Amino acid sequence: MDDSKLRDVCLHLIKINQETFHDAEYDIAYHALNGALHSAERLKDLNYLIEVKRSADEQFAWIDVHDPGYEHSRGSMADRKPWVFRP
Repeated sequence: MDDSKLRDVCLHLIKINQETFHDAEYDIAYHALNGALHSAERLKDLNYLIEVKRSADEQFAWIDVHDPGYEHSRGSMADRKPWVFRP
């Protein structure tokens, strides 16, 4: 895939992330943002990488305040017992 098309994909995934996050579809939003991250890495584009990190930080902070019961919120994750390997 050429860089121009990959940039379009990255931007589209960022848009999907924003739309699905707005609709509280956090898992879908996460995966769209993860796809944008991989696109930005392939492009070696620092601006896209910064945008992806900023979005992730903002979204996790929003979830922690507004939906702390969500299974991947920091508070919810901290309440779980660590996984223990038992052979």
